Amino acid sequence: VLETYIPAWEQHQIDRGLVQKNISQMRSDLSLLTEYIPTTNMVTSKNCDDWINLLSQLKNYKSSSVIRIIVACNNFYHYLQDISVFASDAPTPFKVPKSYKQRKRKNAKSINKKESWIPFTKAEVDELYEIVSLKGDTDLVDLIEIAAYSGARIEELCSLKIDFINLEEMTFKIVDAKTDAGNRIVPIHSKLLPTIKRRIHQSENSFLFSKLTENKYGDRSNAIGKRFGHIKKNLGHSRNHVFHSIRKTFTTQLEQAGIAENVAADIVGHEKQSMTYGVYSGGSSIEQKRHAVEKVNYSFPIIKNVSTSKTTNRIDKKTVHTKTKKSTVKTLIQL
Repeated sequence: VLETYIPAWEQHQIDRGLVQKNISQMRSDLSLLTEYIPTTNMVTSKNCDDWINLLSQLKNYKSSSVIRIIVACNNFYHYLQDISVFASDAPTPFKVPKSYKQRKRKNAKSINKKESWIPFTKAEVDELYEIVSLKGDTDLVDLIEIAAYSGARIEELCSLKIDFINLEEMTFKIVDAKTDAGNRIVPIHSKLLPTIKRRIHQSENSFLFSKLTENKYGDRSNAIGKRFGHIKKNLGHSRNHVFHSIRKTFTTQLEQAGIAENVAADIVGHEKQSMTYGVYSGGSSIEQKRHAVEKVNYSFPIIKNVSTSKTTNRIDKKTVHTKTKKSTVKTLIQL
């Protein structure tokens, strides 16, 4: 019975260091397989072809979903080969249907092709900040500000603990990043100091963003990221504009200010490509990084700390008009 092998396969993926979110998705895909093909003797090329064709029709799956399911099944099949359930030299019975392959070739901008995130302009980040401020979402407005002036990833900031913030040296440390290069010390931009101090003072636990909660994968940025997504969508930004786009805005400003690429890489936590700096160098100094970070600038309006209570969260139209453009007012009303 194929289902009986899944727990050991899942543990194998955990031991390999695969992200839990990916494992959960693959396990979900395998449940589709075992529902139709329950035992090892039924794993034949014909049965697998019939199954994926039937599944794609019943579920109306797009190419990206079909390919994802096939990848999960092949992963599982190779594991079963490793533990001698199937012969090690047997060809995989899981193949992407020709119709989906043809669709991918015909469409140059196939949905299977992952498009790069697009950076916001400085003006767009200013507008996002302004709209979120007027909505009274203090956590999100602070998150946008800190990301805009540090280039840090959303989960890095949402998981940032107060113990890793040094106000004397004006730095914060990123640990347990997605890559080794991601573990780094980032200078606190001078404009961020009041916000950082306020959040430390108001924190109810060990985190800078203390009110966020973890999802089932241990991520603290999931819910606040969705709030950001709702707002940027209502502002008319494309699906390729995401919170990570703010990180790209920050990096763009560094480049346009003439900051050396190796220094920028040390700030945002990227691998350095050259042998000299990537392998032999101990990295940029905090003074170099601070000089670079201070080149970044926005025109954030000072309209923070709008109350979120039911009695005081109503924004007077006159006040709004004096602080925002008409387009911003219209968007705020829609939100």
